[in-house]
Amino acid sequence: MIRRDWCSRVAAVGLAALLALSCGGGSSPSSSTPPVAVTPAPAPSSGGGVVGASCPFGKGTVQTLCAQGKGGLLLPDVDAAIERVAQGKPGVLDVNNQATPSSGQYKILDPKAFIDGVVANLRTAGDCAQADYDFPLERINVKNSNADSEDYDLVLTGGYVRRLKSYRQTCTPAAFPVDPDPSWPPSGSGCGKPYPPHLDYFNSKVNLKNPVFYTLDSTPIVANEPEYCLLIGYTDGRTDCPMRTPNDPERVACENWMVGKAQDTGRYGPTWTLDGNLCLGLNVNGCENHPDNQYGLLAAVGGKYRMCAQNGACGKVVVSR
Repeated sequence: MIRRDWCSRVAAVGLAALLALSCGGGSSPSSSTPPVAVTPAPAPSSGGGVVGASCPFGKGTVQTLCAQGKGGLLLPDVDAAIERVAQGKPGVLDVNNQATPSSGQYKILDPKAFIDGVVANLRTAGDCAQADYDFPLERINVKNSNADSEDYDLVLTGGYVRRLKSYRQTCTPAAFPVDPDPSWPPSGSGCGKPYPPHLDYFNSKVNLKNPVFYTLDSTPIVANEPEYCLLIGYTDGRTDCPMRTPNDPERVACENWMVGKAQDTGRYGPTWTLDGNLCLGLNVNGCENHPDNQYGLLAAVGGKYRMCAQNGACGKVVVSR
């Protein structure tokens, strides 16, 4: 799903001097980070009801261009909304505990109540606001017309309110509110825009060797999407690429969402087989799922190993021992 709001990111990525890594064998393995469960976050109460019903300016559009540029024109409104939360209901922010003294970067005690409170205060002030679909406990979207909208990240690492550099980007025309597309990951999954458009196959390789068993690794791949590959940071003109670059913090979440769960373990990651049979254990049929990472496998015998996602996309690696 290629969106027009990626266009500005294409230009930015094109100028970046990034070292592009090859897919599969040349890329950092997916198994470098243990997969995490991707479960929908509870729907934020700040956006309840029919999409657009609580916004006096109506719906936004996915046909938008997003980039840093206007510098956060609504930042004063956002800061005022944060202060009203700080001086309002107790148990949401600890005003006596700040990341930096007298900075207003209060410790967040209740993340959902904090975001909901900021959104409610912005609406009371006449703005249209909602919790961000992808990161509902960290980010908000704000607008005061349909000409454009702004995104803000309100949470620092460590759980404090972000006051400096909270502005993220401006989208023209306004990018929200819109009805979520069924092809989007669930709200709060941790996999944000640009969403991986599809999963086509796995690259796989023998990652480590020892006398008892080999460790195999797999990487889910998007095929025939040069624009998507460029947008996420691959600048070498490739058409096939992983869901994210190796060090992207969203990589595991995007992979887990696209791959689904293995049929034998119930963990996020592919289902592994050896010559068509599930891997039951090194001492049973010579292979077993990696204990910490479903994207990896322990192989004590040679043969044709396959790894398949829930959607049927597969990859294979032949091991000789």
